[in-house]
Amino acid sequence: MKIKLNYIYLIIITFLISLLIFGYLLNKKSSASKKNEISNILQQLKTRNIQIGKIQKNLLKTDKNINNLINSKEINFKIVFENKELDDFKDYSFSKYTTNEILFNGNRGAIGTGFIDFYNKDKSVFLATYDGIFAFAELNNLQKFNKIDSNINSLVQYEKFYLHDQYGIKDILIDENTLYVSYIGKREDNCYDLKIISTELNKEYLNFQIFYETSNCVNVENSHGFYPAQGAGGRIVKLDNSNILFTTGDFRNRPLAQNLKSDFGKILKINTKNRKAKVISFGHRNAQGLYYSKKFNFIISTEHGPKGGDEININLDPLKKIKNFGWPISSYGEHYYKNYSKKILQEAPLNKSHKKYGFEEPIKYFVPSIGISQIIPFDDNDTAFLIGAMGNEIQDQDLGLHLILLNEKRQKVINHKYTLLNERVRDMITSNDRKTVIIFLESTSSLLVLKRM
Repeated sequence: MKIKLNYIYLIIITFLISLLIFGYLLNKKSSASKKNEISNILQQLKTRNIQIGKIQKNLLKTDKNINNLINSKEINFKIVFENKELDDFKDYSFSKYTTNEILFNGNRGAIGTGFIDFYNKDKSVFLATYDGIFAFAELNNLQKFNKIDSNINSLVQYEKFYLHDQYGIKDILIDENTLYVSYIGKREDNCYDLKIISTELNKEYLNFQIFYETSNCVNVENSHGFYPAQGAGGRIVKLDNSNILFTTGDFRNRPLAQNLKSDFGKILKINTKNRKAKVISFGHRNAQGLYYSKKFNFIISTEHGPKGGDEININLDPLKKIKNFGWPISSYGEHYYKNYSKKILQEAPLNKSHKKYGFEEPIKYFVPSIGISQIIPFDDNDTAFLIGAMGNEIQDQDLGLHLILLNEKRQKVINHKYTLLNERVRDMITSNDRKTVIIFLESTSSLLVLKRM
């Protein structure tokens, strides 16, 4: 009976995935307008997510996982194209691999969401899915990711983590032989925090332990509202041999970003030995991209604005003093709604200047927003950077890559170029020699590999 039930589940899942991919391709080819195409795709994704979520919910009650019904040992990718050239990247070849074996996503416009990092001296790639499936592959064979069992299900037990696109894993970092994973945690009923778990990296079993958790949580019932999908942050990068950097969003409880007694709306420095955190900067809404230049001692970060106002921020000599980047007092974006109370508008006025109010100005902002995501260096001198864009509007320069060039002092953007990929860019990594870039594209659950020729 159990075998038959698993078989039925597998047939249903395969059908739902096939239907989704068919609908995506059909709309992409024949939709009368871009907005109708996007609307149709999003509705299909929403329907699929609800149906798969119901199956997963029933399986979790019996200590099973829907992912393992598809493939218990591997996540397989197939080649879409290899060694293709793009006009905007003359010195690079592009290869793309896609999978239908990642089921859960971090946005209703995505088929599957994953986070990636290099390890083993850049010879291997590690993958974590939004709902906590871990796998690795060799760089020369990205068609086969071998799954690694873990104890994450015993640490993360609230249902929304596995079923809802607003929760889940937010980033991973591999430092030497340690794996760090950030995610939205549930502290108590209706109150959520950010956590980092860590484990010694191996290919057999990942025995996670809580490494860090914010000192407080954000209550769903607050005067500004609660929206983790647009306000969690969660990026992790290495600062030095004893510290990592960690971004936290405000979960849309806007005043938290200006409150130094709160861990939210900040970039934190966390000591890996004593696990104590210090604020590096505050006044952040939702920093989605993060990079620290050890060579030139600066932090560059990207941040979601509300309706408009995505930012690229530079923090030169970041350990010298705590800097304030202004949110929600200043922003080049607008509120989503115009009927907020007077109290909310006083606490979050979104003034159209940062410097006038004593805050750090972004080196670039986007109006309308591009759905800004990860940022990685694209040269050896930390002046050129690739930035991902999610969103869903091509005319707003979403769904692709932005390449910016900074001046020698790294104080302003002197050149900016946009390349359309027609995909939501969720995560990006670059090898230490800057010759290989891997991008996770969540619109089709794919990996895009750039190799310098």
